[in-house]
Amino acid sequence: MYIKQNKAPYRPDMKSLFACIVLVFAIQNVWAQQEEPVVSDSIQAQVDILDVVFKKRRDSVNQAKLQEEKKVYFSLMPLSSGSGGPNIAISVVNASFHLGNAEDTKFSNVTLYPSTNLRTYFHLKAIPNLWLASNNWNIPGKLEFTQDAQDNYGLGANTSEDSLFVIKYKLSRAHVSFNKRLVNHVYLGGGYALDYYYDIREESEADRQTDFDLYPYGTEGTSISSGLTVDMLIDSRVNPINPLEGVYVNLTLRVNPTWMGSDDLWYSMYLDTRKYINFSQEKHRVLAFWGLYWATYGEVPYLEMPASGMDFFGWTGRGYHRARFRGRQMVYTEAEFRFDFTPNGLFGGVVFANMQSELEEASQAFEYIKPAVGTGIRLKFNKFSDSNLTFDMGYGDGFNWYLGLNEVF
Repeated sequence: MYIKQNKAPYRPDMKSLFACIVLVFAIQNVWAQQEEPVVSDSIQAQVDILDVVFKKRRDSVNQAKLQEEKKVYFSLMPLSSGSGGPNIAISVVNASFHLGNAEDTKFSNVTLYPSTNLRTYFHLKAIPNLWLASNNWNIPGKLEFTQDAQDNYGLGANTSEDSLFVIKYKLSRAHVSFNKRLVNHVYLGGGYALDYYYDIREESEADRQTDFDLYPYGTEGTSISSGLTVDMLIDSRVNPINPLEGVYVNLTLRVNPTWMGSDDLWYSMYLDTRKYINFSQEKHRVLAFWGLYWATYGEVPYLEMPASGMDFFGWTGRGYHRARFRGRQMVYTEAEFRFDFTPNGLFGGVVFANMQSELEEASQAFEYIKPAVGTGIRLKFNKFSDSNLTFDMGYGDGFNWYLGLNEVF
């Protein structure tokens, strides 16, 4: 039975409290750090895939000269896909570059994902993350155009596969934030976010009403969410493409008022925390932790509610199909160990485990935990930007595989 959230008061729980504690700890930890010149945290590989393709190695002098003179490092994957989603990517392109002196400015990067399954799914997504000179400003963003037929199973983390129904929709999305450095690695800023869903319709063969049928917001053909964000960023990583150490915390508070064009008034909080521990200065031995708390409040459109694989970067829930679980709030955590197979850095591997829980609509509580485990291999694509071609296999409610470019987090 469907129960509206505004009829039940929100009750903070231990997971919400834990998320806030993590944020406070990270602020204290990074605020105390002394500002240091930026140097690359990438362990420069001796060999990448270009060396293999051209069957010869550049000597160290030429490598250093090339790295110094080259302004933009491109990584291109002609095809990427995965069983965890519907898409077969036409290409994945990543451009890494410095917008200031390389000695004190982090790598900026822009990633472009054009993808389609040539039937029901067409997707063009661009994700820029820009660092201006001396890291004084950070400008992240997202531009997305999608036509999708998305499998859904209802609300909560205990839905069965028998509850499957399909939501077809089109989406135009534009997000941008401007973050100014306050001290060391701490930034504060704001931005604008627009999500325009249209041609929304449900297809279901079940002889019953689905959670989508019963839900009152964002289910009537179109859904517009237009709002402002307040952003706080802590980022002590040097190379976000493949970090060796550091801390990343991103807190985004969003309000979508009707006077800015939103259909309904709703709010969200998005807290993304990551920690990287480097165990070796000679080999790639990194333990990475990722925690995400994503919450929505008010008259939230159905497709705006948190769901596995529907986060900002689209990588939560490896081991499950995209949008397998959905709820008004989501708690997610993952750990991954990354290592080299070969001394020259050409081949590597990862092992990972994750857990997620979505808020149950009836009880307004987190009641079920959905775990997954997996492993993957890495092939060094560009040794200067430290980008990798990735192939991962995850097991949650079945085996799912993922082929892509660059690390998941």
